[in-house]
Amino acid sequence: MKKTLLATALLAGFAGAAHAQSSVTLYGLVDAGFDYRKVDGKTIKGIDSGLMSQSRFGMRGSEDLGNGLKAIFTLENGFTVDDGQQTHGRLFGRYAYVGLESNSMGRLTLGRTTNLAFMWAAGVANPFGLNFSTASIGSTFAYNDAVMGGGRVNNSVYYYSPSFYGIQAAVGYSFNAFSNPTTGETEAPESGKNNRLIDAGLKYDNGPIKGVLTYQQVESPLPGTKTFRNLTVGASYDFGVAAIHAGYAKANNITGAFLNGYNGVVATGGQFSSDSAYTIGASAPIGPGRLYAAWQKATKSKVDGWAVGYTYDLSKRTNLYAFFADNDVRNFDQNRDMTYRQLGVGLQHRF
Repeated sequence: MKKTLLATALLAGFAGAAHAQSSVTLYGLVDAGFDYRKVDGKTIKGIDSGLMSQSRFGMRGSEDLGNGLKAIFTLENGFTVDDGQQTHGRLFGRYAYVGLESNSMGRLTLGRTTNLAFMWAAGVANPFGLNFSTASIGSTFAYNDAVMGGGRVNNSVYYYSPSFYGIQAAVGYSFNAFSNPTTGETEAPESGKNNRLIDAGLKYDNGPIKGVLTYQQVESPLPGTKTFRNLTVGASYDFGVAAIHAGYAKANNITGAFLNGYNGVVATGGQFSSDSAYTIGASAPIGPGRLYAAWQKATKSKVDGWAVGYTYDLSKRTNLYAFFADNDVRNFDQNRDMTYRQLGVGLQHRF
């Protein structure tokens, strides 16, 4: 259960005056398990963090400003359970933003967040969504590749409209979407020296039907680099006894940047001007848990694989999980195909 701290009484006690209602919520997720991988005939095994979902903790808060308007913020850290280190090379590498929110006007955020394909499309197009390591849709779709800043967007302003009959739109812009943390994140003089991102999305979520369309383009400061463009489309339908998922993605003008280092694990060595990806899958409630299955393919970077998985709920906040992913991956350096198989079994707890 999330622990909500009401700050109003404390502030009133110190200041001796009435304040608008505000709250801060501490939340998180801890995930670890046994990871067995066989990469091109070589075995890797051990305890690993975030096999189903990346471990994290964070704080989110709001203050009622009146007339339906709230000030909001989120600060979220990623960490690895097996060795206790933080991820993304920064304290709040997952989210760090402040904003305003209104039921009638929508939401505006400033800071570090995720692009809309990462946020909206992944879980609709594929039942594994952002989770389950190499079974994730990120193994083929380009929303989280290096040319997209790993899915995270710095120095951004995003606007999300209210939802009308299940339809919601969003648009975002980053003045410098990503850069090496060792060189700093400050925008350089002249916009042409920064990785500028334009992001737009439209989603539909009403009853059993979900659909999403997102588009990103990145203006790179590297000489001779064309504008990178990424389109993602996804849909799902929940029949109750099972849900079906399908998705398509198209990336253009990626010359000079690696597309699909195979989930950040195996560098393929290939460079392409474009790539397309496809996925289909299904999930169904089985007993106290859920069964997942999916297939996905990237055409130019030559990743082709399938996965199955199951989650078993011990409570509303704790579950066991197991999954197996079998992928064929192209090693362009050696001009041959490789097999990449992964078995994960673990425990996840949310608070």
